[in-house]
Amino acid sequence: MKKALVTASAAILLLLGVSACDNPEPEGGSDQTDSSSIVESVEKDESIAAKLPKKYQEQGGFTVSINPDVEPVKFTDSDGEIAGMNPDLLRAAGRVLDAEVRFQKGTFDGMVPGLEAKRFDAISSVADFVERQDNIDFIDYLKNGTAIITAADFQDDSLELKDLCGLSVGYARGTSQQGSLEEASKACVDNGDPEISMNGYGDSGAGILAVESSAADAFWGDLPQMSYNVQQSPDAFKIVYDERVSILGIGIHKDNTEFRDALHAALLKLVEDGTYDKLLASWGLEDAAHPEMNINSDLSLEG
Repeated sequence: MKKALVTASAAILLLLGVSACDNPEPEGGSDQTDSSSIVESVEKDESIAAKLPKKYQEQGGFTVSINPDVEPVKFTDSDGEIAGMNPDLLRAAGRVLDAEVRFQKGTFDGMVPGLEAKRFDAISSVADFVERQDNIDFIDYLKNGTAIITAADFQDDSLELKDLCGLSVGYARGTSQQGSLEEASKACVDNGDPEISMNGYGDSGAGILAVESSAADAFWGDLPQMSYNVQQSPDAFKIVYDERVSILGIGIHKDNTEFRDALHAALLKLVEDGTYDKLLASWGLEDAAHPEMNINSDLSLEG
């Protein structure tokens, strides 16, 4: 499994908002910690495993839809394996439950409707907004935010949303950034300025590559990934805009409360025994910790 590459400075970027290539390799000397050994050290908890619904016990595990394109939270490593903070956390929770976590790759825009249609048992992970809670409960596990990146030689180092008028800006389809861009573009037109040329991509990696190849002026994505790409490739990218912190959650259908409660208990166990903190440190995301693991935030997409 690919090892953690994010330094402490990237974690600071994540929460303070100071301001890829696909899965870029570091240019120099950061320490690497093998997160797989942390996961493998986790043992079954008999009382928590007993909470897992019988159907999952009988089939030996559960299925999670994941879009592995948000490094270091979730991505496909150089060996073709799903890696990152989120899959490590779920695999560790699976060990507490004595259940195999079976990841199913998908695109972001298919995750929420797929879970609502009960095509898989969980989605991992998306921002927990009240607008998404009609049919889904979210176990919130990581602080998050959004940011816009450009090429490092872009003429401005800092932008406001009104400055996006007339620019070509990408987003991953189905994300909150899509709605934010639509609102910003409407404001441009209302003010008599050119609309934003919006480019929707199936995943954020394609959008980042569009910036690198000059096919787009900018890309609006999740702050952890945008910070990671700037940290790893400072000669290629820079952050020109960032905004409020949100919360990432693991989504479970509201009809599946017993499974939700079992997974929630397993995650809280990982907080209690220190595994959660070790994994955060392994991926350089200590400052993004959300150990409360509450179910459902009260944030709004307009908030």
